[in-house]
Amino acid sequence: MTESNVTLKQVIKLIQKVLNYMDPRLLDHGEKVAYILYKLLKVHKGYTDEEIYKLCTIAIFHDIGAYKVTERDELLDIETNTPINHAVYGALFIKYFSPLGDLNEVVLGHHLDSSYFEKEREIVIPKEALMLGLADSIALIHLKDNAIKQSWLETKKKEYLEENVGLFQKVNKDDFISTRLSDNTYKEELYSFFGRKVVYRDEIIAYAKMLAYSIDFMSESTLKHTIVVEAVSYEVAKLSGMSEEDAIRIKIAATIHDIGKIAIPIEILEKPGKLTTEEFEIIKSHAIIGYKILSDLNIDDIRDIASAHHEKLDGTGYPFGLKGNEICKEARIVAVSDILSALMGVRSYKNEFNKEKIIQILRNMVENNKIDTHIVNLVIENYDDIIEKVNFQTDELMSRYVTMKKQYKILLSKLDSNNF
Repeated sequence: MTESNVTLKQVIKLIQKVLNYMDPRLLDHGEKVAYILYKLLKVHKGYTDEEIYKLCTIAIFHDIGAYKVTERDELLDIETNTPINHAVYGALFIKYFSPLGDLNEVVLGHHLDSSYFEKEREIVIPKEALMLGLADSIALIHLKDNAIKQSWLETKKKEYLEENVGLFQKVNKDDFISTRLSDNTYKEELYSFFGRKVVYRDEIIAYAKMLAYSIDFMSESTLKHTIVVEAVSYEVAKLSGMSEEDAIRIKIAATIHDIGKIAIPIEILEKPGKLTTEEFEIIKSHAIIGYKILSDLNIDDIRDIASAHHEKLDGTGYPFGLKGNEICKEARIVAVSDILSALMGVRSYKNEFNKEKIIQILRNMVENNKIDTHIVNLVIENYDDIIEKVNFQTDELMSRYVTMKKQYKILLSKLDSNNF
């Protein structure tokens, strides 16, 4: 693993920053759930610090499966029974695309109540799911009422087990947790704990990729776009004579190049037909949002490549209006790969372009001083070979996507409340 002076504190801040962009109504929700869970696990005294680090990290992005506004509306309505769709989707996503895949069942079961554990089940849910569910419920009631009433807690003893509620009542003596949630002083305690855990560059990148894929899995077309940009960037980097290490670095930047789109409403991302001027400006903001998300993580080299994928050599691009030599070679490669992927893909407003049309468009952009001549020539000269390798490389990831969709339906059926 690569040396790093980054701690889990910075990774958690990255994840929470992304989730805050997704829905400001749930501002710092994952962070608050993680803090409550941290206090429960500490007072329990049955967990090592390493186990607590992992469980609290999972708590930060426990709602990662709720990417649609309607689903987040349901999460905010604490008075109703929350559908478990997002928990199933989130658990599968964590299983296949996060560094904490072995803890996916904790997320899978965080909206189940204690009755699920009263008899033997086909799907085994760990007891920590109930603790996460209680922490989630407490954070939401505090968001709603700015308080955690004892009378409300008493009603949760059967749902989340008297033992777990008792743990919370112990640490919330004199409204300690409620006060810290209200004045945000919980952050200092939580991040002091996370700040003691050193993480490596590989782990940081794994979490960034997880967040990027969480956007892409909104639809098959967005997923394919990222996979193609990632694969083309790697192939072109190798063709240009770059080392394997540099080619991998470009591939990683390509994977997370659209991470800022997590802040863009899905209605705009998937809008059929042409975008309005206002909508296009909203779409464009993803580049600067991505830059901000990836800052302060000791991966500035990758951030700078990823965030410059819409810059143009003549200075007409965004987000910074860079031009000429201000745009590094790595960013130029990702930019051409991004355009190639967009031209290859089918969208609601266009069909897939054939090879001749794609090459014509790329050449026109070179003539207009938009993209790099050398990189475009590499693509044209090796077009068929690149596409063949790209198709081969994308098969495995798309296979995981298909597997996820199938398992989602199976798990949802098995966990449906009507089957209890």
